[in-house]
Amino acid sequence: MRVDGTILLAGAATALAGFLMAIQSRANGSLAGVIGSGVYAATLSFFGGLLLMVLVLAASARARRGAGRLLADLRGGSVRWWMLLGGLGGSTVVLAQALTVPLIGVSILTMSFVCGQLLGALVVDNTSLPPGGRTPPSARRLIGTIVVLAGVVLVSVGGFSRGIPLWAPLVPLLAGTLTSVQAALNGRVRESSRSAITATTVNFLVGFVFLLVCSAAVWAAGTRVERLPQMPGEAWLLIGGALGVVFIGVTSTTVSHLGVLLVSMTSLFGNLLSSLVVDLVYPGATITVTTIVAMTCVLIGVVIASWPRRAEPPRRSVVTPPAGTD
Repeated sequence: MRVDGTILLAGAATALAGFLMAIQSRANGSLAGVIGSGVYAATLSFFGGLLLMVLVLAASARARRGAGRLLADLRGGSVRWWMLLGGLGGSTVVLAQALTVPLIGVSILTMSFVCGQLLGALVVDNTSLPPGGRTPPSARRLIGTIVVLAGVVLVSVGGFSRGIPLWAPLVPLLAGTLTSVQAALNGRVRESSRSAITATTVNFLVGFVFLLVCSAAVWAAGTRVERLPQMPGEAWLLIGGALGVVFIGVTSTTVSHLGVLLVSMTSLFGNLLSSLVVDLVYPGATITVTTIVAMTCVLIGVVIASWPRRAEPPRRSVVTPPAGTD
């Protein structure tokens, strides 16, 4: 079977982006503990990403031209307004990180998040939404998703025995489902603008506006900021936005080559390894045998679901000699 170098490069880049996401989860979760609100932490994280992208957009003539192409496609109708809403999916991710990492840790968050990603990707890939076109579900994809679900259930049961709230794993599960839609929508914006910078900026702008509204509601309910991160010792808590920029920029580009499901799969490989490392080095976090077994189930499910179909050998045509010849 011939290996496509472009597919390999896209997969490697997406895996690296997934590796960074576990670090982002820990940063956003710790930021929520400092500020005193997961919503405020998510808003601050998205604001950091948006600020970075505005500066990059202003400095890049190509990205500005991409924004012009996107606006022209919006006016022409080839891009619908709702295709710009991918940032809503990203905002639910940082909310899930900030709200649940202090309760369940990065590893369990990753398990639930991946489960939602795979379920969402199976549905989204079966529609015309992804820029690469429709990919109908196969038996291998379905079996792989079931194996991953088994891993998520296993690690969640172990977490419940340690007193984890029943709702906590459901938040990243929902966020993972929405990120499948996000990947497809961002891919559409990337395809129209021909600029990953433009697509990433739109993603962060939409997500920040949504989170700003959420923060206003939390403020009106009486929740106040306890304190801001201290510099320079807690500066690392603010890297979540920059890491999110890398993830969105990479996946909005690679989704047209890999499809939504394989983007979820390849980012998972990096995410799993990174989440283990983060939980091991972070004070107070523990890795149990159950977590390791569950992650093994997830990896097995990933391999099954992403294993390529065997190419059918070309049929040899039979040439019939013309009548009257030897």
